[in-house]
Amino acid sequence: MRTKVRLGLLTGAVSISMLLTSCGGATPTSTPAAAPSGGEATATSAPAAAGNTPTTAAAAATTAPSGGGQTVNAGIADVLRLNWGSQPDTIDPQQMSFVGEIATGQLVYEGLMVLNEKLEPVPGQAEKMDVSPDGLVYTLTLRDGLKYSDGTPLTAKNFNYAWHRLFDPRVPNRQYSFVAYDIAGAEELDTAPMTDTAKIDDLMGKLGVKAPDDKTVVFTLKNKAAYFPYILTLWTGWPSRQDLVEAGGEKWTTDPTGKYYIGNGPYIMKKYDENGMMLQANPNYRLGAPKVKELRFVYINDSAVAFQSYKKGELDSVAVAPEDLSTVKNDPVLSKEFVATAGSCNFYLGFNTKKAPFDNIKVRQAFAQSFDRQDYVTNVQQGLGEPAQSFIPPDRPGYAPDIKLWPFDAAAAKKTLADAGFANGQGLPEIKLTYSSSPRNKTRMEWIQNQMQKNLGINAKLDPVESKAYTALVKDPTTTPQVFYLGWCQDYPDPQDWLTLVFHSSSSVTHVGWKNEQFDTLVKQADIEQDKTKRMDLYHQAQVILVQDAPAVFLYWDTNPQLIKPYIQGMKEHVSPQDAGVPGFFNIMNIEVKP
Repeated sequence: MRTKVRLGLLTGAVSISMLLTSCGGATPTSTPAAAPSGGEATATSAPAAAGNTPTTAAAAATTAPSGGGQTVNAGIADVLRLNWGSQPDTIDPQQMSFVGEIATGQLVYEGLMVLNEKLEPVPGQAEKMDVSPDGLVYTLTLRDGLKYSDGTPLTAKNFNYAWHRLFDPRVPNRQYSFVAYDIAGAEELDTAPMTDTAKIDDLMGKLGVKAPDDKTVVFTLKNKAAYFPYILTLWTGWPSRQDLVEAGGEKWTTDPTGKYYIGNGPYIMKKYDENGMMLQANPNYRLGAPKVKELRFVYINDSAVAFQSYKKGELDSVAVAPEDLSTVKNDPVLSKEFVATAGSCNFYLGFNTKKAPFDNIKVRQAFAQSFDRQDYVTNVQQGLGEPAQSFIPPDRPGYAPDIKLWPFDAAAAKKTLADAGFANGQGLPEIKLTYSSSPRNKTRMEWIQNQMQKNLGINAKLDPVESKAYTALVKDPTTTPQVFYLGWCQDYPDPQDWLTLVFHSSSSVTHVGWKNEQFDTLVKQADIEQDKTKRMDLYHQAQVILVQDAPAVFLYWDTNPQLIKPYIQGMKEHVSPQDAGVPGFFNIMNIEVKP
């Protein structure tokens, strides 16, 4: 996501490893290879590979698909090879929410608006955006000559279809529909009974998204939303094509040749299966074909294996896990290939507040006091990150350095647990720590397990789940684990993306099942408040409630360290906290591989 998951060494949000970052999450085993553009992250390590053994993944990384199967130990001209961690749970634009999913989709699709390197919303497929004096009507005019990668003309009708599809109750798993509820009629349509066809058809006609002609898309809002241009940059409105969605059916995104997954972005999906992905430059993209002609992505679950693949010359860039940081910094070659940027994610331990014992606020508060975040950053993350006691990271709009309600205090944690009726953990049901499985994630979860035992007297059970399955598990409220590890990565620089989208009780992205009427009221008031000072104060009040109620324990704000081969030009100097998947994505048109 999520964010909106935002997944690097996290899963989805994304090395995309574990960024479920609602662009949604998981247990960080390392840090994102590229800080998600937004969404959820499921820390896995290096992205976890669904159904891939390290041997298979390494073979895929070293063998040139069309070069006779020879092993390659150096760069390949015009080919970029990266570790994608794990196969995305979905790459449907109207369903995706985790970083790895979004990172894949943004290579194939582009929206009406896009973010530039300064994280400003600017025209993408649109030529211009006009806003009515009352701030309620946004009119987007498309550029001339737009095409899908197969040469089919792209018109306003395609965007109109995608936005209607986002709110269609008959389309399952629309994780990010809540983000665009500012559009008139969106919430009513999104929450209509999926079996009431007549009502759905009526509400479809009333939705505040219209395409009066082939070059114009008009959005009508129900209230002012200064952040709405950011919404138009998100994957939620990427133009999935009706004829291909219907022709492909349930397999429109999963056909291994990508024949239905045809978009309007810089690349064309040519291979997509459980072993990896291969994409080729799109000559019909509005900016022309990128200089890198081919992208090859493998799924390597273990960051240690990915690191070795990079050192052997099998990968061109890789996220650096904390376990490998000292090796990198002390190596005369690797140290020159190292780059680290501030992250845009918060990794947290989430509680399913619908399940005992985490329906008890005192239990959640006890857990919130029981984790030595500084120790985690220092000894587990090897200094890669910063301890977090609130949600929004430093240097982001809405960051509140004064919120430190639950600092680490083992004695206070034990007392709070006793006050909840569970002195020394006695009487609690079994506590299971569910996480995306990988060797290094196991180490991280063992740290959490140890903290619970030492500081609360609770013997928690580790519950590893294969990474792709883990992503699906936390997306569904009916299967959300009792305790889970996720990350949230910024979609766009506004507190609405962090607070309303992730923790409002009616959000389609929230995973904790938490409902606080006062929090809900404050964030919705802030969303439409036009006075900036008042708006930030409302969000601040909401953050205090969020931390106090502790539906999640915020552990750390990330840093994004990675290695980039010296023969890659135009990448290292453009690495951004908002990258998803491909480091330096904002300069994707000019990246070159010249071994």
